[in-house]
Amino acid sequence: MKTIAVPGWGSVELENLVLDLNGTLTESGDFIPGVVDYLEKLKARGFKIYVLSGDTRGTLKRTLPGSSEIDPVVTRTAHEKRAFVESIGAERTVCVGNGNIDVEMFKVAGLSICTIQAEGATTKAMLEADIVVAHIKHAFEILLDPKKLIATLRC
Repeated sequence: MKTIAVPGWGSVELENLVLDLNGTLTESGDFIPGVVDYLEKLKARGFKIYVLSGDTRGTLKRTLPGSSEIDPVVTRTAHEKRAFVESIGAERTVCVGNGNIDVEMFKVAGLSICTIQAEGATTKAMLEADIVVAHIKHAFEILLDPKKLIATLRC
């Protein structure tokens, strides 16, 4: 577990990383270049990684890199995503997504990051997130370099 103290914002203990699939890790069903490398770096830093998806394209289990250390979970609604995050310890979880289906998990997560990218992001997701970034690689870089997180969140 990684504890990060952010002046004026508080401390966050990060253990789990919950990621949306479509529009966050993938574009039109294909992994965004570089995503798999970042997932490997985050696993090496001790994050337990989960990929949640409504599986709109039916590709969740076949698209995910062959790793027993990344758990794919089908979640059809925003409330299912929230319930999953609560079941693993919401306060120790970073959630990354871009759509309305991600809003409920953003509300309970220890840290939430909204990505915009090619498929866009909903206003509700952007307003509920702690951080909004233009691309998933930026979210990963913030998690890999706690000073970036501190610089963004400090009050």
